[in-house]
Amino acid sequence: MVLRVFIVSLMCGLTIGIVAIISFFMVVFRQDKRSLHDSMSATYVKRVDPTKVDSSKLI
Repeated sequence: MVLRVFIVSLMCGLTIGIVAIISFFMVVFRQDKRSLHDSMSATYVKRVDPTKVDSSKLI
């Protein structure tokens, strides 16, 4: 029982770790700064100068 919990926890941790590393490298090296979840959901990152944002349109 303990061995099964250990192996499942190890596999889960490795899987999450590998996905996090892939996502990190995608953000660092891609020109459009899209990570794994951005690519999967077809969203994109938009950079905006915060001094030029009209705060009345945010809500």
